[in-house]
Amino acid sequence: MMKTNVLFGAARRSLLRTMGLLTLGCAALGAVPAASAQTAAWPGGRPVELVVPYPAGGSSDVIARLLARSLGEQLGASFVVVNKSGAATAIGTAYVAKAANDGHTLLLADSPFVVNAAANPKVPYDPVGEFAPVAIVGTSPSFLYAPAGRYDSLQALVEAARSNPGQLSAGSAGTGTSSHLLFEIMMKEAGIKLNHVPYRGSSPALTDTVAGTVDASFSTYASAQPFVASGRLKVLAMTAPERLPAFPGVPTFKEAGMPGMTFQTWWGVLGPKGMPQGVVDKLNAALGKALQDEAILKQFQVLSVVPGLTTPQVFGQTVERDYQHWVDVIKTSGIQIE
Repeated sequence: MMKTNVLFGAARRSLLRTMGLLTLGCAALGAVPAASAQTAAWPGGRPVELVVPYPAGGSSDVIARLLARSLGEQLGASFVVVNKSGAATAIGTAYVAKAANDGHTLLLADSPFVVNAAANPKVPYDPVGEFAPVAIVGTSPSFLYAPAGRYDSLQALVEAARSNPGQLSAGSAGTGTSSHLLFEIMMKEAGIKLNHVPYRGSSPALTDTVAGTVDASFSTYASAQPFVASGRLKVLAMTAPERLPAFPGVPTFKEAGMPGMTFQTWWGVLGPKGMPQGVVDKLNAALGKALQDEAILKQFQVLSVVPGLTTPQVFGQTVERDYQHWVDVIKTSGIQIE
């Protein structure tokens, strides 16, 4: 699975350089603390941990640092981004689930928060019952990529797969991840068979797609942008419900007759279950103001994240709906998690 190590290292350095530029000099991707001299304004007098269950440098990390700075400035507290990666996001997620519910430990989660739990009942957290949703702050579709020059369109990939059942390879971020499940839905809707190749994360899967080791992979645009810009990856389709202004030439799966491939990754803030409603409401309002900041909106645009605030109630409903959706997908596909 760890093929093309040299290329992966170069790709990762390229991605980290790109992510570093996203902050436009407003803050290094290292420690945030914001308004650190005024912690007394928040419910308690100590810093707030905003946990990201991924390593530093990815899209979730960048979003968290942008939000942490704004929240700190608004609430007169120190919001510190803490990267707790590992176990397909379960380590950082479980850490927040077990933390005190006093508003000093928060989670910046994305869609794998529910996908991983649906795919593996053994994860050490319950996405529906152990968290207090605060707000979704943005969404983004997933994009299907192929090595440049191999397939000119989604239809070309589908036709090649039909002509060679089980011969084309599909690289995912791991068994049971959203990228794996998207391939399962795609195979069902297109009537094709792909050879699933699981990796330990989307970055190595994407890197092997660039190298031509696998025929296709799914990822957000932020992660693939350096490869697309350099002409090494071809964008075949996206899971948005309709075409996005930023990608007028990229068709949706719905256009190709695959309506079940409509899927949006979301990013949202949650706290441990039982967090006081007053704290939840205060955080929700502050996140709403953060999404009015032109500097933050500009960075969201670079990440191809569409900003949009939900209420805590709507976020909770989204978690429940998405969790059940992926449970159903996994049952239908017959995926087995070891």
